[in-house]
Amino acid sequence: MNSNHLNSRRQFLGGVIAAAVAPQFIPSRVLGQETAPGRTIRLGHIGVGGQGTSLLQNFLAVKGATSVAIADPFQARREAAGKRVLASQGHEPKLYNDFRELLADKSIDAVIIATADHWHVPIGLAAVRAGKDVYIEKPLGYTLNQNRAMLEACQKEKRIFQYGTQQRSQEILKRGVELVLNGYIGDLQRIEVWAPAGNGGGSLVEIPVPDGLDYDLYIGPAPMKPCSKDRITSPASWFCSDYSIGFIAGWGAHPLDIAIWGQNYDQQGPVSFRGTGDFPTPNGLFNNCATWDVEIKFAGGIPMHFMSTNHAQPIVSKYRNKVPGDGTTFFGSKGWVSLNRGGAEASNPEWLKLKECEGDKRVLYRNNYYASFVESVRERTPSIAPIEDAVRSDAFSHLSLMAIKSGQEVVWDPKAYRIISPESLNERMGQPVRGDWKQS
Repeated sequence: MNSNHLNSRRQFLGGVIAAAVAPQFIPSRVLGQETAPGRTIRLGHIGVGGQGTSLLQNFLAVKGATSVAIADPFQARREAAGKRVLASQGHEPKLYNDFRELLADKSIDAVIIATADHWHVPIGLAAVRAGKDVYIEKPLGYTLNQNRAMLEACQKEKRIFQYGTQQRSQEILKRGVELVLNGYIGDLQRIEVWAPAGNGGGSLVEIPVPDGLDYDLYIGPAPMKPCSKDRITSPASWFCSDYSIGFIAGWGAHPLDIAIWGQNYDQQGPVSFRGTGDFPTPNGLFNNCATWDVEIKFAGGIPMHFMSTNHAQPIVSKYRNKVPGDGTTFFGSKGWVSLNRGGAEASNPEWLKLKECEGDKRVLYRNNYYASFVESVRERTPSIAPIEDAVRSDAFSHLSLMAIKSGQEVVWDPKAYRIISPESLNERMGQPVRGDWKQS
């Protein structure tokens, strides 16, 4: 591999976040960047499996954007994606096996990254350093150090970042968050968050690498392991510890994002984590934590209970008519509001009928998540789901898992971006990188 394509590992993992996080965006007129209202935004898509194809379909429908390039180590996937672009937009995009070739195209404005989880940040870093804005699917980083590197790179390069937590374009969730922010539930007392459990199992029986798959590139910075029928599927990217930390992040990202949307309790001082979890098949391919039950306490004493849905069922059923697969509930001195993709419930149902609540606290909202990203790229305006919020919510997942694995209370200093206790866990904020990919 030519390491000139990507920065060194020291750059990849280095740096310390300042106590006060710098603004992500500066108006383009200050930066001297060209602002071209109405200019068509040229998109590249990196990773076009199930979620990547869904994102491609959504971006193909955005006016003012054109998909000009596809990269995926699965030949069949990139070719199928190319046909979708041709059918929708009437042109053939460039097709690449290697994402680095796509990033070398200076005409591409932004990239949509929907790879296996362990590739999200390495490709994102390469993209912003190549001058591209980035839309990155959740979860964010494979490690806490990756998240820090991504934040610093976006700020240094002044790139637009949008996180793949699409529910920020659901009006009912925006309305529910603003009810909380404007005091309808009174003073916030506690939060409950839950997400679907993961799976165990997965075959480890070796098979030949399928024709049309660049297996070395697919594995990338992860440990090289024999190919199996399940290793090259989406479930492996969700449930195998070589590529992810499990659904505690992979799905937890959605309700955790709602928990921090518009509130800063996690930034006001040290946050503590204590919890338990289950690893049903530790010797199988799908060896990640599958279920979890974590108590989180913010500075000032406000608690947040973060659970897999099986643990949440008997708790949430006491106040919700039907327990959804994931959700976020805010409890206050005057009542509660519970939010999820399927809708919302509240202690006072009349609150949810309000199209505009009283009070002046508002969150950034746009009703089309994909058009919103394109608009941000074109106009150089803040994205609906910025890198700062992605780093904040993803940290909950990593620190919860650290508490589960260590069996200890983990205390996190968000401003120093460091584990206060036990200090030895700071060594686990990064992971070894395979072979030549250490230059990633």
